[in-house]
Amino acid sequence: MLEPITYEEFAKQLAEVVESARRKGPPKLEHVAPPLNLEELRALRPGPIYEGFEEDIKRMRRGLMPLGPRK
Repeated sequence: MLEPITYEEFAKQLAEVVESARRKGPPKLEHVAPPLNLEELRALRPGPIYEGFEEDIKRMRRGLMPLGPRK
């Protein structure tokens, strides 16, 4: 169980945590997907991109399963 602390102790601890976070900076993002370049994708495609392709790419980037071609 946590022991009770005074407001001054809490304020001091909070200031230390905030200062530490500011020194370290924002977290480093290692696996960031590059932005979509639809013109480049269209130039590389072997056949027509199906209807809903762009929405499926956005879904997959959010971790969802693609819905596939819509007809």
